[in-house]
Amino acid sequence: MEQERAETKQWDELERYLTSHVQDQKPARLKILGDIFRATIKLAKENPGTLNLKITASTLRELRYSFKTFYPYRHIPKITMFGSARVPPGTPLYDFAKRFGAEAVKRNFLIITGGGPGIMAAGNEGAEKRSFGLNIRLPVEQSANKFIDAEKMLVHYKYFFTRKLFLVKEASAFAFFPGGFGTFDEAFEVLTLLQTGKSNLFPVVMMEPEGFGYWTKLVKFMDEVLLKKGFVSGSDKHLYRIFHTPREALDHIELFYKNYHSMRFVGDKLVVRVKKRLPDAELARAQKKFSAMLKGQEIVQAGPLPEELNEPEIKHLERLILPFDRSDYGALRAFIDFVNENTV
Repeated sequence: MEQERAETKQWDELERYLTSHVQDQKPARLKILGDIFRATIKLAKENPGTLNLKITASTLRELRYSFKTFYPYRHIPKITMFGSARVPPGTPLYDFAKRFGAEAVKRNFLIITGGGPGIMAAGNEGAEKRSFGLNIRLPVEQSANKFIDAEKMLVHYKYFFTRKLFLVKEASAFAFFPGGFGTFDEAFEVLTLLQTGKSNLFPVVMMEPEGFGYWTKLVKFMDEVLLKKGFVSGSDKHLYRIFHTPREALDHIELFYKNYHSMRFVGDKLVVRVKKRLPDAELARAQKKFSAMLKGQEIVQAGPLPEELNEPEIKHLERLILPFDRSDYGALRAFIDFVNENTV
């Protein structure tokens, strides 16, 4: 009993010490930091084993450093490029990805890649130091390429799951080039996040040179097998597009943000923030076109809701407020496309 009291006192003192170093934080942030500290203390008390503690420590270090690396660039839109590490420099596919990176930077995007060779190096080379590399430590094949600013824009990861988090979290769009198992893994994970609403909607472009026969064959399989057997919905096809030139793909990405800004759920309503008001005639067309998704309810065009006042930086944006039961994000993507395409 005496030992337990001594341990409790020690942990209480540690918690007070930790919280005393973050008193300048806002109350909401202080509460979150307190939750982190309490979880750490509980983890130590429960003693889950050295290996599990090492996993926790490595993960937290990788998260902290990644947050620090990306924070200065948080207001600049980024495109994550995925693709094979086995594409040699100077080949048509390498040059194709390199052109995409170069064109994206000209349009004021930053590039994110996995930091390795092949398609990743091509994207970083095309971006000319305007790109991040998120390198995974592997026994063979993967090492950071020379085209990344290693001091400011390179992060090394031990675990795939923390690396994947930032490949997805920091992106405003995704570009998938031909690749192997890893590329398929990343592509289907992104599509699953979009399909299930576990990520905000973003444009996904599948890139291949004309006649290359990579994504076109995969999409044919998805249409003829997954769709016909009912494993995916027809509206899920709105979540991705195939392109054969960087210019067309980037035009598509820019169109996604022509009027659409962001979205947020408030209760059972979805609030879609847009830069310009949708004309009344187009609003009526949207009401009719997306009646199945709306389930007989109306789209309301208005200003910010009271629950959104904690985001003053976007209070000037128009809102499209609509019912959405979170069951068909492909249809919602089609709705966003309609809003972008029918704004003057």
